[in-house]
Amino acid sequence: MSEALINEECEIVEYDYFTQITEFMNGFIAKQTHAFMRKLPLFKRLGRYKKTKKNQRNKSISDLSKGLESTIRARYKEAESVILIGHSMGGLVAKRLILEQIETAKTINVTGYLSIAVPHKGSLESLFLQFSSNEHLKELMPLNKQTLELDEKWEQYKSRLPKSTYLIALDDEVVKPHTAKPNNISNENIFSLDKEDHTSISKPEDSNALSYIVVRDFLLDQIQSKKNSVEKYNVRFQNLSQLDKEVFVIKLLVSDVEKSLVDSSKSAFLNAEIMCRINRSEQEELSSLYDRVKFIYSQNFYKYKKESKDSSDLVYDIHKEIKESDDSSLKTSLSDISFLEKIGMIHQLADSIDDNIVWNENTNLDKVREVYES
Repeated sequence: MSEALINEECEIVEYDYFTQITEFMNGFIAKQTHAFMRKLPLFKRLGRYKKTKKNQRNKSISDLSKGLESTIRARYKEAESVILIGHSMGGLVAKRLILEQIETAKTINVTGYLSIAVPHKGSLESLFLQFSSNEHLKELMPLNKQTLELDEKWEQYKSRLPKSTYLIALDDEVVKPHTAKPNNISNENIFSLDKEDHTSISKPEDSNALSYIVVRDFLLDQIQSKKNSVEKYNVRFQNLSQLDKEVFVIKLLVSDVEKSLVDSSKSAFLNAEIMCRINRSEQEELSSLYDRVKFIYSQNFYKYKKESKDSSDLVYDIHKEIKESDDSSLKTSLSDISFLEKIGMIHQLADSIDDNIVWNENTNLDKVREVYES
């Protein structure tokens, strides 16, 4: 069922590029190795070493990312969103593309990034090939400047990155496990796979392989996020009057709150309901966020009584402070949540016939109950 959904919702496309890793055979070490091998009985029939003719040239990671961006933009312009899955150096190409989309004009909507055995800190095995003229190998050198710059920018733009997951092969002799993850990445986004090497991690034997399961579930999460976004978008076009019998709306109405604020509260409430369904497994974080939102309400309600403000002012001030606190005191790791959902959370808390959340200190709860039950 899940695989069928992926086939229905996603178009899987492979982006291939020229890289002749064995180009190091053109170097001095390769010539010596070739001469040695020809002395062994098994390899006596090897032809004389000669430089391989190339029809294409090796390109930098930056150039390859530009080629990938152009391909996506030209061939898949109708794609609503793009998920980049990169193995080994391909993950650096995808990583570079994502950073370029952040730093310059956004031309494609990259919503997901899967890193599979990617040398985020360079590949130690590249040391053996340091005499090579291959452009890619130079970029993969441990502590190589370009690779480090990618990692530094990845950390710098952490809050603006697409949803990302990192797969690490614990038996990888090419990309050592400690080099296969960027700096300051949450452990919940990292999967370390035992009994997998640099090649096997990208070629699962069957649907029971861990690498297969992680990639499949990542794609399913992306599909669900897209559906949630559509649902949230559709909220804007719903007839908000259908919420008029909700307790939180009745509380606003009996307190004579301005209609525009009532309508924005309804919209925020609907978005908060969707957000809670998305994050239903994150009850601890949700509870913490509700407490912080309630604190903002309590502080403002105290000021409201002291300063003799009306109910509309109270609602406006609370909405305003929640928006301003979005990236500070109300910052959260929950997905699909903005200040709008956080505003909606205060109205979720108001959606019961009690005085925990009211908009007038003289709110008549009997009247609220009467309207609700009518």
